[in-house]
Amino acid sequence: MLNKLALRNAGRLWKDYLNYFLTLCMITALAFSFHSLLFSKDIYEMIHYGNNGELSTAGTMLITFMSISTAAIFIIVAWMINYMTRFILEKRSREFAVYLLSGMKKEQIASLYMKENFYLGLCALFAGLIFGSGLQQALFFIFYKSIGKNYDFVKQSPQAYLSALILTVILYGACLIAALLRNKKQFSRMEIIGLINMDKQNEIVNEKRNAIWQKLFFLSAGNILLLYFLIFTGRLTKWTAILEMIGLTFTFYFFYLGLSAFLMNYIKRKGRLIYKKEYLFLIRQFSSKTRNTCFVLGTLSLLFMLALVGSSLAFMLSDYQNRQLDVEYPFDIIMISDDTGYDFSKEEILINDNITPRDIWKYCVWQNGTSDMGDYLYQNLRLFSDRESAEGKRAVAYYDYDVYMGVSDYNNLRIMLGLTPVTLRDNQYLIHIPNRVYQEIEDKGVQLQNSLHIGLDFAGIQTEGFAQNGHNGADYLLVVPDQKLMRMKKYFSLMAVMASGNVPEDLSESLYDLAGKTRGYDELADYIRIGSEELFLMPATIQVKSREVLELKFLMSTLSFPLFYTGLVFLCISLTVLSVQQLSDSNKYRFRYQILNKLGLGKRKIRVVVLKQLFLYYLCPVIFSVIISAVFILYIGQQFVTHTGIRTEWIYYFGISLLGFLGIYIFYFMLTYMQFVKNIALCECVIST
Repeated sequence: MLNKLALRNAGRLWKDYLNYFLTLCMITALAFSFHSLLFSKDIYEMIHYGNNGELSTAGTMLITFMSISTAAIFIIVAWMINYMTRFILEKRSREFAVYLLSGMKKEQIASLYMKENFYLGLCALFAGLIFGSGLQQALFFIFYKSIGKNYDFVKQSPQAYLSALILTVILYGACLIAALLRNKKQFSRMEIIGLINMDKQNEIVNEKRNAIWQKLFFLSAGNILLLYFLIFTGRLTKWTAILEMIGLTFTFYFFYLGLSAFLMNYIKRKGRLIYKKEYLFLIRQFSSKTRNTCFVLGTLSLLFMLALVGSSLAFMLSDYQNRQLDVEYPFDIIMISDDTGYDFSKEEILINDNITPRDIWKYCVWQNGTSDMGDYLYQNLRLFSDRESAEGKRAVAYYDYDVYMGVSDYNNLRIMLGLTPVTLRDNQYLIHIPNRVYQEIEDKGVQLQNSLHIGLDFAGIQTEGFAQNGHNGADYLLVVPDQKLMRMKKYFSLMAVMASGNVPEDLSESLYDLAGKTRGYDELADYIRIGSEELFLMPATIQVKSREVLELKFLMSTLSFPLFYTGLVFLCISLTVLSVQQLSDSNKYRFRYQILNKLGLGKRKIRVVVLKQLFLYYLCPVIFSVIISAVFILYIGQQFVTHTGIRTEWIYYFGISLLGFLGIYIFYFMLTYMQFVKNIALCECVIST
């Protein structure tokens, strides 16, 4: 009997809390799809290399970030399920009180309540897994496209499918069961009077501390303005950032208490707005709801902010991936040796056996025992601004001496890359530096000329991608007439290759085997330097573009995908809680709509009031989170431009994220509005016009 009643009530819950059910389905589908990435055989092979199956850096990052994002998501999911089961208990508390008065035992009612929510959660799990099986293919397609590989729509191996299924079910089940047990324990302690009054708890508004809470509103607004001031003026330091983060934690929650007190005080002072149309009803409704749900609204605003910041950062990484990798790795193959007489003959034979070279150029870089250019960058670049660690950073970033190249070798390399050759007179030199470094140098002419003592006139700066993370210099290359090299010493030998057609990724391992080295550990070579690049740098004596780009794209995808995943889940959870909060009012406050109807508001105007009520409640946490997340994106965007040299405006990233955010927001808002109107239409007073 109880099982039949539980099944019937679960069906009713599905209809009453459709947004909650759909969100559980969506979270299950996303979790299953992303877990499938971890257990895919193809991806396993990508993140391991060598005969011993060593885990690559990208693989470590993938597992780490997926684990962190999964843990964060299911902590929030556990909070949402606990909140929703508690919320459902509050809404049905009088029904359960009637069951007790009818003679049912408390254990039976608790069991009924547990079964109802368990059946609802189980249905959402199955529906989510079915949807996730299809979403899995779409996710794999997007992931493979993001790393530049083709994906065939084939079934995953049974073992990988089962592993992802088990992990998803365990995490989902743990959240659901933990929430139900917690609420069952709370239910067992309640008496009939407690159940009867349970759904009235949020109707009580304590106005005794309004003066204090009202000050918190202005304090919260002041803290946000202070954050903007620190970021716009460039005064955000490590310690001010820590203090601001602590302050923002309180701001998220105190803001709504202060806003509620501010609105209540406005009503008491009989502000002009309360005498216009239905605004008294809306302001009173909104202020009381805000006061009683301030913790929920603060948490939701925080989740909104994390969703926006995470997705914006993911777009930045994607943009870097699409625009910068060809600049970082312009040659199909390039290798360096500290043996100045090395001719790379063995490597050339191996390359010819595996690909069809279009151009091969062997050359040397030179040094004259000076380090003027390195000294200049050491004094001017942001990387070395912290003098306590600057010397150690410089030792890793730059070679002991400045790196020179003859103009003939330089032009041959430019022709290989499809760049226009340069012309130097016998008394001139030029500097080739990455655009990222060029943007940091304040004086781009006179000081550079004066910092070099080679008796030549400065002919300008070139900033195209030129393999300057250890090969053709580290951050800079000085190009001089060929005859000037006669007074210098050879520094390193290099070979650059451009191929006709694709270069197989495993050629990188073959070249390392030929050199007697292990790929992945070569970055520790004593003589290689890396420049001031700090973002996604993988320095190596042997670089095969196809392999390096694949790993870097994989690495950035392991960062951007969890950010999108986490942001999307946080967003949907937040909107679900907002939706359910408002839908509860449609049944709880029918009497108020009846009063409005008797005061002369017809069906159409009642719907307008509902629309305004929902809009206010939905809009408040959204605007608050947008205001705070915008300044974070501004700061992150500034740092991203500084580290990458990409001049895309931060507002571009933020705008794309916000548009996607608003699309999901509108979907949940419209779904909530239709359910709300449907619920209040059951009241005869609202049906009448």
